[in-house]
Amino acid sequence: MLLALDTSTQKIGMALYDGIQLAHEAVWTSRNNHTIELTPTINNALERTGLKIEDLKAVCVAIGPGSYTGLRIGLAVAKGLALARNLPLVGVPTLDILAAAQPPKDLPMAAVLQAGRGRLAVGWYQVKDGAWQQKKEAQVLVPADLSKRIRKPTLICGEITADVRRLLGRKRKNALLVSPAQGFRRPGFLAELGWQRWQDGDVDDPATLVPLYLQAKEPLPA
Repeated sequence: MLLALDTSTQKIGMALYDGIQLAHEAVWTSRNNHTIELTPTINNALERTGLKIEDLKAVCVAIGPGSYTGLRIGLAVAKGLALARNLPLVGVPTLDILAAAQPPKDLPMAAVLQAGRGRLAVGWYQVKDGAWQQKKEAQVLVPADLSKRIRKPTLICGEITADVRRLLGRKRKNALLVSPAQGFRRPGFLAELGWQRWQDGDVDDPATLVPLYLQAKEPLPA
């Protein structure tokens, strides 16, 4: 059983996955209480599914971009479990989780997370070999700059506030926003990504795995 943890933003998620079925999935909004909420939720999930900590065979964690404190807490819990129980550890970029949930299409896509102070973390994706692949380094943009970069039909998914949705909605021919439910960041997709990497032997060293933080800079053209 693989445990997947995502504490990238105020939307926290965890999942239990065995490669065949999702045994448990939980998502909730935390008011910066990641530290006191995460471990009890993991214990509750194990109890509900009739599992024990000994049944965990690997740990997967979202590594960002996202909240500085949230990411550190998630990685601390994931690393603690991996080291204490000698489990493989896999770190997955948070924007990849959003992309994995979207059906492949012959269009570019922007995956979006809230980056604080009205800014957005944006990852640009294109389908390659039947799956979404990030085509350039993620950026920190203000909503207006994101809108300017949507010059051709582009899917947009992720954490999009009402104000940003209205702004992008003005470019309805080019800014193709997925529904809120379809753009929701689910830990089940994180679990699937982590499981595949684990099975491929692509695991991380707990001593060197670090969060992915983005610095605001002059954005590159899309």
